[in-house]
Amino acid sequence: MRSVLGLVVAALLAAAPAITPSVDAVVDGWQTNTVYVDKTMRDLVPEADAERLRARTEGHEPRVLIAVVPAAALTDQTGSTREDKARAFVDAVVDERKQDGIYLVVFGGAVVWGSAVGVDAPVGEILTDELTKHTRSEPVALLDGVLTQLGVPDAPGPERTIPYRLIIGAAIAVAIAAGLLVWWQVRRRKDKGPALYRPSFEVLPDEADSVEERRRLAREDVTRFGEELDSSDVSVETDSVAAHVQAAMDAYQDAGRIADGEPDDAGLRTMRTTVEYGRWRLAVAKATLAGTPAPPRRVDCFFDPAHGMSTTDWMYTPAGGRPREIPVCAACAKRLSGEIR
Repeated sequence: MRSVLGLVVAALLAAAPAITPSVDAVVDGWQTNTVYVDKTMRDLVPEADAERLRARTEGHEPRVLIAVVPAAALTDQTGSTREDKARAFVDAVVDERKQDGIYLVVFGGAVVWGSAVGVDAPVGEILTDELTKHTRSEPVALLDGVLTQLGVPDAPGPERTIPYRLIIGAAIAVAIAAGLLVWWQVRRRKDKGPALYRPSFEVLPDEADSVEERRRLAREDVTRFGEELDSSDVSVETDSVAAHVQAAMDAYQDAGRIADGEPDDAGLRTMRTTVEYGRWRLAVAKATLAGTPAPPRRVDCFFDPAHGMSTTDWMYTPAGGRPREIPVCAACAKRLSGEIR
């Protein structure tokens, strides 16, 4: 597993340009906005979400400042771990800005670091709590949770509409709910019977596979992801593509560290989420290089990660189990619908 990573680093990073965001760039960005998002991170934090976070933090006291930078920002920082390097970066930002407040910095999919300067706020405890609810690939949800715990109100909404609009909206909602109920019942009837595939290491209450089997499947998936990285042959001539490739390799390395131990079910879920995030960042890098739209953020096929990224959701009922929405690839969707047997 680690040998594959070495090949990837040698093949891709050797040709990558330096894309380390400077402390000055972050501080300069904060001169006009409370939220700074590096241009290579706009797939992770879209402009609409950034604007909403700005509206939420603008004018709040104590001052809350947010930055989203690629993991490459950690490269030139001192320290032996990512956490040490993240602390060093945030300390440098605080020293440069020289103002009290709450500083939150997201380093791509690698680490999130916060610091309260001259403010009595348990930022570290709040971040730790929110990281149990959200993955590192969900920075917007994580930041929203942190802001809520810090007492920062939601962004102002639109003005209150007049009553007849509320009545019309309620009627539309009832009609949609009725339609969804009919749709769900139809789909449920289509999916009765035994499973066509044995599920992978996703942990579900009605599955009988052992944690040892799930570990084996998880390790195979991480190894397969490393091979995908090794064979991707993505040119890293631009900062944007290099940032996505770096994030994918960071995800592979993080998943590998978990796989090298004896992870429990919680660790296996984290590993799967990390690999799915890495595959998505690699797919975004390829799309960026090809000049095509970035793929939507979707997880791998529920039945087997080797099938690749899912294309749709399906109401599925395993034998003896209960109905649930699952992500499936195009081939599995055809099998479930009866097009392929």
